[in-house]
Amino acid sequence: MDDIRTPNSQQKTRTRIRLMSSRAFGLGILLLPVFGASSWAGFPVLDEVLFLAGLLLAIAGFCGRLWCFSYIAGQKKRVLITQGPYSLCRHPLYFFSFLGGIGLGLCTKMLSIPVLFALAFIVYYPRAIRGEEAFLSQNFPGYEEYRKRVPPFFPRWSNFVEGDGMVNVRSFRREIMATGGFLMLVGVFELMESLHEAHLLPTYFLIP
Repeated sequence: MDDIRTPNSQQKTRTRIRLMSSRAFGLGILLLPVFGASSWAGFPVLDEVLFLAGLLLAIAGFCGRLWCFSYIAGQKKRVLITQGPYSLCRHPLYFFSFLGGIGLGLCTKMLSIPVLFALAFIVYYPRAIRGEEAFLSQNFPGYEEYRKRVPPFFPRWSNFVEGDGMVNVRSFRREIMATGGFLMLVGVFELMESLHEAHLLPTYFLIP
């Protein structure tokens, strides 16, 4: 782990704007079930398979985010972390966020929502990743060697090194609360489906 100076205020502002805009967009997509119902409701087996797959991915994704935060909470862009999830790929937070987002989308029992999420992720996050890698390359002498042996996004499990986590309790607590809030959406989706079926919530369109 190499120490480095704190990122400047402009970089912090860009990060906050990126996080706020991506979360707002993701929530906007996930709120579609408020106004529409799944067109797969007539196929109960497929309906349940989508939900189960989504639940497993959502749990894996958000547990993975907590795993990442046990290493970088309060240390991101201050210390080069190369152990734990960061020994598997260079951007495990993005990888597990992707899994969790796809999982939540599938929990709506609709296919179009995880597809929209994936397309938005592909369009937006490569630029964010390039910006982060440019910062790390400029500020951490050991980053280029790390970059050569560790893949950017999809984990390489043969690389795994456990290491020791460095938990910042306050940052980790905030992440637990945020993660819990997103996982609660699974129950919200089930409630909205029940309200649509009981005709207590109007269905304006069917979503494939």
